[in-house]
Amino acid sequence: MIKWFRKMSFRKKLLSSYIVFIGISFLLSCIFITNSMKMSEKENGQYMRQFAQQVNLNMDVIFSNIDRMRFIHLIDDKVKAAVRTDREEKSPARVLEDDDYISRGLNHMTNMNQYVLRAVIVNEYGDVYSNIQSEDTGYLERLRKIESLQDWSDKHKIYYTGVYSEKINLVEYPLVTGISKLYDIDSESPIGTIYVDLNFSAVRELLDRTLGSQKQGYRLMIFDTAGKLVYHTGMKNDSMWGKMSLQERNKVRKLVSESTGENGIFNIGIEEEQATGTIVKNNETGWKILAYTPRNDMIAFGIRNMAGITVATGAMLLAAIFLGILLAGQISRPVTILARTMDNVDQGKVKYIDESEYYWQDEMGYLLHSYNQMGKRINDSIEKIYIYQLNQKQTELKMLQFQINPHFLYNTLNTISSIASLEGIDEIVQISDNLSNMFKYNIKGRDIVPLEQELSHVKNYMGIQAVRFPGKYEFTCKIPPELCGEPILKFLLQPLVENSLKHAFIRMKAVNRVVLEGERQGEDILLSIYDNGVGMEPEQTERLNREMEEMDTRTLVTNVDKGIGLRNVNARLKNFYGKEYGIRIESCLEEYTRILIRIRKIGEEKNA
Repeated sequence: MIKWFRKMSFRKKLLSSYIVFIGISFLLSCIFITNSMKMSEKENGQYMRQFAQQVNLNMDVIFSNIDRMRFIHLIDDKVKAAVRTDREEKSPARVLEDDDYISRGLNHMTNMNQYVLRAVIVNEYGDVYSNIQSEDTGYLERLRKIESLQDWSDKHKIYYTGVYSEKINLVEYPLVTGISKLYDIDSESPIGTIYVDLNFSAVRELLDRTLGSQKQGYRLMIFDTAGKLVYHTGMKNDSMWGKMSLQERNKVRKLVSESTGENGIFNIGIEEEQATGTIVKNNETGWKILAYTPRNDMIAFGIRNMAGITVATGAMLLAAIFLGILLAGQISRPVTILARTMDNVDQGKVKYIDESEYYWQDEMGYLLHSYNQMGKRINDSIEKIYIYQLNQKQTELKMLQFQINPHFLYNTLNTISSIASLEGIDEIVQISDNLSNMFKYNIKGRDIVPLEQELSHVKNYMGIQAVRFPGKYEFTCKIPPELCGEPILKFLLQPLVENSLKHAFIRMKAVNRVVLEGERQGEDILLSIYDNGVGMEPEQTERLNREMEEMDTRTLVTNVDKGIGLRNVNARLKNFYGKEYGIRIESCLEEYTRILIRIRKIGEEKNA
């Protein structure tokens, strides 16, 4: 493989390398898109869970009206007196008056709620009060039969029937009836029963509107406590439940019946395809809400979200391939010409290249020109002098680089630290190690570093100051551990800490304190450097804050030549994070100064 690559022409090497680079970029793009799709599916599942919980909350609001209506006898003494008295003990006038009063009260409460059609109270003596007069005794017989099968040991229990059809004033409605017992404050046994009929068609319309308002294509199934399906998406035209086989229906019913409502996101086969779903239990009714969406729809939704990125990536790759082919030819042509010309060199005689024939004015043109110049020197018998001078210059450059190389400096400091450690001079060990770490930090090529590395840089600086001025400064770092891994711009904190030491303690106090703090505020991170130094006048603080605020993203760091600490850091903050970020100063004369640094969390594109 290596021999084959060596035999390739320069143009093919350049082009093949570029193709490999494009291939790797394409592979990384595919991995990114795949991971993005997975993340989109996960987020979609979380949104679906939130949607199901929102539907559950809407149902709580609807059915909570029944809970309020069962206290009608407690908020109206006249209703309570009428319910607690046997109709046989009342006079005919009293019977008519009580019937009319309770009927109007129930009618008022039902009119206040768009979902309630009818409310019926049956007291312990069998007397019936309702907002709708009806001769249908079968209605109460069916409900009493259901009521007799329930456990009423819990005074606060409300039992909800499934959805059934019933005529009210000759109009047939799908109803859900809430059954609960009526208790007086001083009684242990019920004084009656209240039946509240909800118009489930209005509930369905609300659910349809809720489904129609979301764009993700989520679908719903709602099962009552008996496992009967009472609502599903597209119920009118039976577009979903009707397409499912009996085996699929039983599988869904089993899944719902076994669920506690806290299962999270799961996969299930619905409509002969895989779907992602979640189940939420409504505590008010005991019903279970199944929200789901076919995986194909979820993938299609993710693709639609990623379509712009995919098209842009494809277009960029095609453009890169085209430019690669074009540039490979442009770069390799002068090299080929130069190579062919050099092949014609005979017995040290250099053949010149006619520069007027070519139009290159870039590095390649300069290369051809340099070749002609070198050929002239060779032909003038000064080749040895030229080579000598060139080697001499390169040697001098290498020596100069070696002398100023920071690696040489901190390696030398490490040597000093080792010798001092052997001799037992701890102060030299500390200051050498701290200075070595600072040199090492300075030469790192990355502009973005974790906050913990920037804090280590500050601690190394304060360690040096502690050796230089023993007991003079007290430094405290109160950065929460969860912020230490956050990436930030390099060299933000140490210049400001140095600025505090330089200006804050011109008059020393008993304790010269510097405190470094940090906290997260939404998507932003707020860092502060506090000192208990001499502080500043309000006018000076206001002037500095105004100057910090007036800097914008066009401010060049190299032009900020005064007040290098504050102004330099502030200019870099605004250049990198945006004009809304930067430094703000709080100060009180003779008490303290606090420098506040607001930055935002760096995304993947900045931290790359």
